[in-house]
Amino acid sequence: MNSPNDTPGFRIVQVSDLHLSTEHEHHYDNWRRVAEWIEREKPDLVVVNGDLVMEDPDADADHAFARDVVAALSVPCRYLPGNHDIGDNVLFGKMEKRVNDERRSRFLRHFGEERWAFDAGRWAFLGLNAQLFGSGGQSAEAEQWTWIENSVQRFTGRPIALFSHKPLFLDHPSEADHEDPLLRQSCLDLASRTRLLELCQRHGVRLVSCGHKHQSRAFSLDGIYHIWAPATACVNGPPDRLHWGVREVGFVDYRFTPDGFTHRFVGADFLFRHENYMRKYGAPGG
Repeated sequence: MNSPNDTPGFRIVQVSDLHLSTEHEHHYDNWRRVAEWIEREKPDLVVVNGDLVMEDPDADADHAFARDVVAALSVPCRYLPGNHDIGDNVLFGKMEKRVNDERRSRFLRHFGEERWAFDAGRWAFLGLNAQLFGSGGQSAEAEQWTWIENSVQRFTGRPIALFSHKPLFLDHPSEADHEDPLLRQSCLDLASRTRLLELCQRHGVRLVSCGHKHQSRAFSLDGIYHIWAPATACVNGPPDRLHWGVREVGFVDYRFTPDGFTHRFVGADFLFRHENYMRKYGAPGG
């Protein structure tokens, strides 16, 4: 049997929720270890799946720092924004700072893209700006919907892997938008999710890969695999909070072949399992 390193095909390493900052080194130790692993393994591509910056989407210095740190990799990278990079979803977010053109422009200035589409290894790959869904009428959301529809149409006939910072849902695609702000901001809103999943079913999306929840999870539903990447930075929330996946740190190693794909969660055995709630414990509003 081939080992993971011997498997042919197009190899993507997905890293998510790096949460890097010029002022704090809370998670930088983990990123150094992840970067060393990537340099040894030399995948074809690294997908950086959002929340590169520590916390504040307006912290320009943190954007520059995260860009420089990730750009030091010798492997090609593609970037997607998260809520801490450009602000939370306008109608269904939780953070005080919501996505707008200025914050999107900052991300574009530092990372050069907020969505992308390409094909490799007989697969097609789409990366979406999850923060634009439920924007309350921003023109950028309408433009992205047109782009999504054109992209999946262009790749009809081959398997598609879709990358998004936020999961599409927590329990089931039919779930209503949650009243609890913490749950509401954890996934896409019902209207956006329904529209996106209809496109996925019609055009052959086989995989939806996300981050955001700082948990690892892998399941299939209605012919689509949904994989949640853990954070490289830390686990989120105290242990007694409701979780849908495994509270662990790490990243995802994908291999795409004409016959399908494989995945493995990597890093839990050599990264520090930082508990984010400990830093906030006892702080005002923490």
